[in-house]
Amino acid sequence: MTTWKQHSTHKQAELKKYRDLVLATIDYYLENKLMHVSTADFDSIEHFNGLKLQTEEHFNKGRLTRLKQWFRDMTEMQIETKDLKFNQYLKDKTKYDIDIFKSYNQRVDKIIEKGKITSDNQFYDINIMVDQLCQIEPIDNEKIEKLNGLLRDYEERKSRK
Repeated sequence: MTTWKQHSTHKQAELKKYRDLVLATIDYYLENKLMHVSTADFDSIEHFNGLKLQTEEHFNKGRLTRLKQWFRDMTEMQIETKDLKFNQYLKDKTKYDIDIFKSYNQRVDKIIEKGKITSDNQFYDINIMVDQLCQIEPIDNEKIEKLNGLLRDYEERKSRK
């Protein structure tokens, strides 16, 4: 009986977490004017508001798998474009300690640890990180300087070839 109750409590906590994350993601889209599309057949604001209602329905019916899938689908673009502001938005809005960029951050950390950029892809990753760090408060000047140094070093080595 205790195991079932623990499972049920854990599932409720997960349901709440993913409902909150999906709703915050939808709010992020609603607040971002670039995401608004309005044609004769489609209005993104209506669409997102409809998704909010469906999210609550999935929550009320205990559809955890559906909410997790929606969250994955809805955050795919932010992961691909490395929209680090979005991750911070989720943390601020939901108070969950979440990192949708875990693998990206691990790659950046390895480059920093190694102290050297060795490929154009790594250069791209570090460049994006510098851009994002410059837009997030408080600004981490020490990390930005370190990353800019790696970028300069790579560009110098590449220009000598």
